[in-house]
Amino acid sequence: MTAAKKTGLLGITLYAAAMNFSIRWLATGAATGPVALPIWIAAAILFLIPLLTATLELSARFPEEGAIYAWTRETQGPFAGFLCGWLYWACNLPYFASLLFFIVNLFGRALVATGWGAPLGLIMAEPAGAFAATSLLVIIVALMHARGFGVGKWLPVIGAAMSITLLIFIIVTGFYLSGRNGSATDFAAASYLPPLNANGAILWSSMLFAYAGVEGVALMRNEVKGGVKTVVRALGLLAILQTLGYAIGTGAMLMIVPQALASRLGGLPEAIGAALDKLHLAAAQPAFLLIIGLSLLGGLSAWFGAAARLPFAVGVDRMLPAAVGRLDPKTGAPVVAIWIQALLTIAVLALSALGSTVAGAYDFVVAMGVITFMIPYLWMFAAYWIVQKRNDGGLDFRTPGGKSWALFLALLGIVMVLSAIAGSLVPSPEEPHPLMAFLKLLGASVVMIAVGALIYGAHILRTKGQK
Repeated sequence: MTAAKKTGLLGITLYAAAMNFSIRWLATGAATGPVALPIWIAAAILFLIPLLTATLELSARFPEEGAIYAWTRETQGPFAGFLCGWLYWACNLPYFASLLFFIVNLFGRALVATGWGAPLGLIMAEPAGAFAATSLLVIIVALMHARGFGVGKWLPVIGAAMSITLLIFIIVTGFYLSGRNGSATDFAAASYLPPLNANGAILWSSMLFAYAGVEGVALMRNEVKGGVKTVVRALGLLAILQTLGYAIGTGAMLMIVPQALASRLGGLPEAIGAALDKLHLAAAQPAFLLIIGLSLLGGLSAWFGAAARLPFAVGVDRMLPAAVGRLDPKTGAPVVAIWIQALLTIAVLALSALGSTVAGAYDFVVAMGVITFMIPYLWMFAAYWIVQKRNDGGLDFRTPGGKSWALFLALLGIVMVLSAIAGSLVPSPEEPHPLMAFLKLLGASVVMIAVGALIYGAHILRTKGQK
């Protein structure tokens, strides 16, 4: 059996950046206005710090595969572990599909903008062409991860490099244009008090969600030279990138375009297009669309590789067919889990391409995925609380400040997660039927949990039948 190649500090830091630093959040912040700046900092202090310390200490205490699934299983039992892992994994499928369509749209627009690639770009804009292109991307990503971490890490590394390049461009451009023509936003006259209404609740939930995901890096810890010690340094660098990148990047975007214009922009591509116009570099827009697409594809690939470790870990515990829990002897990759995930992603892509009715239902599932992604954090912070009762020695990481500080951070994390879930349940002010929207979203989340419980119940019945 050939030993799988592991990565070092730089490789896992870039992989973590691809997973957890998304340049698209700058457009969200800019559309909110200057008030986003203190909220980015507050969310980092109140949520990112507890999440980071919990991730590091739980990783040090539990070396098993599965990260958040294993932490919950070992502290709260197999049912809680399975349900936590199920929700954490299942919410990725609609996320993969929605992001793939957006990436293909960017690539198609880049081809159209070049002129010579217009025919292919127009084909990719049609439902059938988009489905073919997104499915091809899924297969490429799966093939790379099936070759092992040494190959699978390259798209995330490239994506992280593209995200950092875009961040630097936005910051430099913002300060340059501000110095040349004056800032597009009057920061001195702006209000920095968060709105205490539905928009404020949704904004807070979104910004907490932007910081979520650092624990996903722990799914890859066994692919890293130095294990937890290296992960500690990588996540420390990631936290600095996220906090400063989101806050300074948002401020720079508001130097380029005012909040009113940012609110009308369709997202990051149009915002960067406005910056290029001001710099008289409109001809470079196709290249920037490609860079944005690559940055997002890298993030998708990073989560794809990490998420596949969850069904693999569950397979190791024999809650899924044994083949799911096997590693390829040559590459060390969970090949069966990777291809199951790829096929299910393509199935979701196919459903979303069937027509407008299904697409509308699909968009709703994507919104529901935000809630189902946050719920597992309740189990995670509960696990962080529970392990403080243990006297494990020789850990590679312990929470600075000791047990009392760790218990405070665990409680703070739970409160922040509950606030994010509550904010996600608040209907948009533009929603014509807010009560119905709330009940549908809550009901759909309950259904997702029930499906996981039924799968676990089937496993229990199958186990008893074998006895």
